[in-house]
Amino acid sequence: MHMLAYIKENLLAFKERRFAKRRMAAMLKSHAAVRAEMPELSDLALYKEVLLRTPSIDPSAVDQILWQAEDSVDEWTARGTGKLGFRQLVTFVIMSQYRAAGNVGTVVSLKEIVYARIPEDL
Repeated sequence: MHMLAYIKENLLAFKERRFAKRRMAAMLKSHAAVRAEMPELSDLALYKEVLLRTPSIDPSAVDQILWQAEDSVDEWTARGTGKLGFRQLVTFVIMSQYRAAGNVGTVVSLKEIVYARIPEDL
């Protein structure tokens, strides 16, 4: 039985990583497109446009997502700036979508996956 639990946990971890990487890839693709087309955008205006172009996000929910993501940022997650960054937004979106899909928690740290692949200054 111990081996079965180990296998289940590894499969779940694989599923979570795959979910996070796919969502992150879509958001990074949208980010690159927005930056190329509208280099003058920054911060919330940039993030709003990225969300609007991300296929897995309902356009009518973008303002609510931004508000909730901003509300979830604190001094610790924003490294003392208290400001929503792209990495925090991506982490928030991935976690929200993962939970909305009926998942209660995670085996892996979705934040670590995102922070390892997205530069702080993006």
